[in-house]
Amino acid sequence: MPGSFSRAVGGCRRRYPSPRRPVPVPAGRRERGRNIVTGRRARVRGGALLVGGLTAVLLAGGTASAVSGGEEVPDGGFPFTAKVSFGDVRSCTGALVASRWVVTAKTCFTDGTTPVTEGAPGRPASVLVGRTNLAGTAGHRLAVTTVVPHPTRNVALAELSAPVTDAAPVAWSATPPAVEETLRVTGYGRTATEWVPDRLHTATFTVGAVGATTIDVTGTSAGATICKGDAGGPAFREAGAGVELVAINDTSWQHGCLGETETRTGATQTRLDDLGDWFRQNVQVQPYALTNTVAGEFTGDNRDDLVAVEAATGRLWLYPGTSTARVWADRVRIGPETDWTAYRDLVAGQFDGDAHDDLLAVETATNKLWMFPGRADGSGFGDRVEAGTGWQDMTDLVAGRFDRDAYEDLAGIQMSTGKLIMYMGTSAGGTLWGGQKEIGFSGWTTKRELVAGRFNRDAYDDLLALDKASGDIYLYPGTAAGGSSWGPLSTVATGGRGLTAIAAGRLDPDGYDDVIAVENDQVWLYPGTSAGGALGSRVPPVGRVPALQPQGLREAVTGEFTRDQYADLIGVEKGTGRLWLYPGTATGAWGRRIAVGSGWGGYRDLTVGRFNRDAYDDLLTIELSTGNLWLYPGTAAGTTWGGRGDKPVGTGWLGLERLTAGRFNGDEYDDVAAVEKSTGKLRLYPGTAAGGSSWGPSTIIDAGNWNALGAVARGRFNADAYDDLMAVETSTGKLWLYPGVAGGGSFGSRTEIAAGGWAGRDELVALRFDGDAHDDLVAGEAAGGRVWVHGGPIGSAAWGDPVEFGPLS
Repeated sequence: MPGSFSRAVGGCRRRYPSPRRPVPVPAGRRERGRNIVTGRRARVRGGALLVGGLTAVLLAGGTASAVSGGEEVPDGGFPFTAKVSFGDVRSCTGALVASRWVVTAKTCFTDGTTPVTEGAPGRPASVLVGRTNLAGTAGHRLAVTTVVPHPTRNVALAELSAPVTDAAPVAWSATPPAVEETLRVTGYGRTATEWVPDRLHTATFTVGAVGATTIDVTGTSAGATICKGDAGGPAFREAGAGVELVAINDTSWQHGCLGETETRTGATQTRLDDLGDWFRQNVQVQPYALTNTVAGEFTGDNRDDLVAVEAATGRLWLYPGTSTARVWADRVRIGPETDWTAYRDLVAGQFDGDAHDDLLAVETATNKLWMFPGRADGSGFGDRVEAGTGWQDMTDLVAGRFDRDAYEDLAGIQMSTGKLIMYMGTSAGGTLWGGQKEIGFSGWTTKRELVAGRFNRDAYDDLLALDKASGDIYLYPGTAAGGSSWGPLSTVATGGRGLTAIAAGRLDPDGYDDVIAVENDQVWLYPGTSAGGALGSRVPPVGRVPALQPQGLREAVTGEFTRDQYADLIGVEKGTGRLWLYPGTATGAWGRRIAVGSGWGGYRDLTVGRFNRDAYDDLLTIELSTGNLWLYPGTAAGTTWGGRGDKPVGTGWLGLERLTAGRFNGDEYDDVAAVEKSTGKLRLYPGTAAGGSSWGPSTIIDAGNWNALGAVARGRFNADAYDDLMAVETSTGKLWLYPGVAGGGSFGSRTEIAAGGWAGRDELVALRFDGDAHDDLVAGEAAGGRVWVHGGPIGSAAWGDPVEFGPLS
C-alpha cells in the first residue's frame, strides 16, 4: 500500500484443500504473486526504513511474488531455490540447505493470528524444489512435516517429507556480508508485469548498511526489486567454486512491483551467516529406526561405529563414532550388497585374521553364513565369502573371545534344543571354525538379542541377553575358565520397553562398553559405568528424531483407525515384519508412526473392510504357511485389533492374491475381490448380512488377464457412486481404471489413465485427502522405498503434482 513498508511475503492464492492436489486456476484468472526480482534500481537509506512509524506488511502475505526487474533463470539454474506454499494463505521462496531441509522466512508459516511454533505446520504446507519453470514437471513436490522457527529472527527451517537427492543444497556461509558486496537473489515472486510468472527470476543487489541481524540491499540494475512472494528467498554470494547462502529476504518497499505505487526503494534481508550453529544443531539427525544393528571399529579411527540395516530400503548404513559423547557423524551408505533385508543376525568381529572388523550374516533364503571382510581404508566391506551352511537352526548370533584364546569365536542359540552353541575361531580365521560345543545351559530360547562385551570391568568377554518375557537385560559374566563357565547371572537393566536391535561397544568416549537399543523408532544408549556390572540410565543420542513418513510400504492398506476424521495408512515393514500405522492429519503429512503389531512377515495381501458388521475397520489377510484367511477385528481403541480366534474365515487361499475389499455387487456389505492365479480371472467373494466368516458363493466379475496386472487399489475415482478398481500393468507401466457399474457384479470397460511410468509401483492404495468426491492414490515402490500421493480426480486434467514421501536418505 502507498506509504507503507512491506514484508516480502508471498500469498499466492492457490486453493489447496490438501497440499497433495492443487486445484487448477480457472481459465482467465492468474494466481496472485510468484516472483522476486523486478529489476528496478532500489535506493537504501541505511536502516531507516524500519523506523518512523511505518507499518510493515509481510512479503509473504496475501499475494505472491518473484524477483522483479531481473532475468528469467534458464532450466535447471539455481536448483536449490524452493517454492514454499502454506495452505491457501501464503506463498514464499526458500532455499534447500540440506537434503531434507529448506530455510525460509518464519512469517511464511503464519496465518496472522497465531505465532509460529516448532512442530507440524498450522496448515498443510508444501515445498517445490528443482522446478525452474513452474509450468513444467521437473523437480519434486514435498510436504512440510516440521517447522523450526528461530526464536528472534524471521527465519525458519522446514523439514521435508523425503530427501532431495538430485539437487545439491546451497552451502550455509559463515562469512558475514560486507558493505558494497554484490549478492544474487532468486525468487518466485511477482515481477513488474506479471502477478504469477511461470519461471524463477534472479537479479543482483549491492549490500548497503550491515546490521547485527539484517542487511540493506539495493538493486544493481534499474528496476531490480524484491516483491511479494520473495519472502525467505536466498541471497547468496557467487564464489569461484560455488555459491554461499548469506541472507534471506525479509522486507521491501516493492517499488516497481506490479500493482504497487510506492516510490521509495530498497529492501532488507535477514542475516544467516552467524546462525550456522543453530542450523546444524536443528538438522542433525540421531541414529533412528535401526534394525540388525552391530557395533565395531569399521572406519580405522579407533572409535566404535554403528552399522545397521534400513528396513524400508534394505540399505546398509554406517554411523561413524566421534569423540563427543552420544554424537555420531552423518551416516554413510556402505555395501557391497544392495538389499540387506535378505540377511539376518549381523555380527561384527575380526574373523579373517587381519586387524579390520568384518561382518558375518546369515542369508535367509539359503541359510548360508557369509563373511564380508572389512577393508583397510575403513570404506566398508569387500565381497562376501561363504563361511558355513545349514544355519537355519541358529539364531541371535554373537561374536566374542569366549574360549580364552586370541581368536574371535561365534556363538548362537540353537532353536531346536535351546542350547547356546559356540563355533571356535582358529588361527586360520575366515571361514575355518575349530568345531562347535555347547557353552550354556538349555532354555536359551527364552532369550534374544545376544551381545558381547566387557561389562563388569574384568578381562573376560561377558554376554548380555534380552529376556523375551520381562524385557530385562541379563548379564552372564565371563570367567577365566571361559567356554561353558559363566559367573552368576544378574540383571543390568530392567525392561518392559519392547527393546529390539541391541548392539554393544564403546559407543561413548569414556572407554567403557555400552549398549544401544531401539524402542520402535527411538534409539537409546545405556552407558557403561566405572563400577561395571550394571548399565547407567538410558539416554538418547544427540540430534532430532525425524518424523518418519510412509516408506518402504509392503501390504499397504488404509482405513480410519485412529478414530479421528483423517484416513490412516498401515503397512508391514520389510525385514522386520512389524506393522506400522501412519496417522492421517490435517497438515498434509502423516503424524509420527505407531507400531501396532509384530510378526506380520508371515502374511500377505492385507485388506481392510468392515467384515464383522460393527463400526470398526477390520484387517483380513492370508497366512503364507497354511493358506488360511484370517480376520483381525477392529476395536474401539483404533490402534489395536482383537484376536484372530481359533478358526480362520477361509481356507485354501494360497491360489488367490491381491485381495481387495469393496462394495462390488451393489449391496451394503463389504466384499472381497481376488485374482485367481491359475486362470488370471478376478473372482468376487460377496459379503453377507451375517458377516465374519460368512461369504456368499464366489463368482467371476472380470474375465480378463489379471495376472498381467500388479498393484491393485479400490476407490471411487470417477464421478459416480460405485467402487472402482485401479491397477498397474506390469509390462508397460500403464495405469488402468476398471469402473464400477450400477448394480455391481462386474466392471465397465477399462480406461487407460496413464500411458506409462507406473512400473515398479509395487503398492497401490486409495485415500481421500482433499475433501472432494474422488479418491487419491498412494503409490509405493519396494526398490527405493519412496511413496507418492497422486491427487484425484483420476482421468481428467486435474492430476496434481505427486507429493513425495520416503526414507531420510
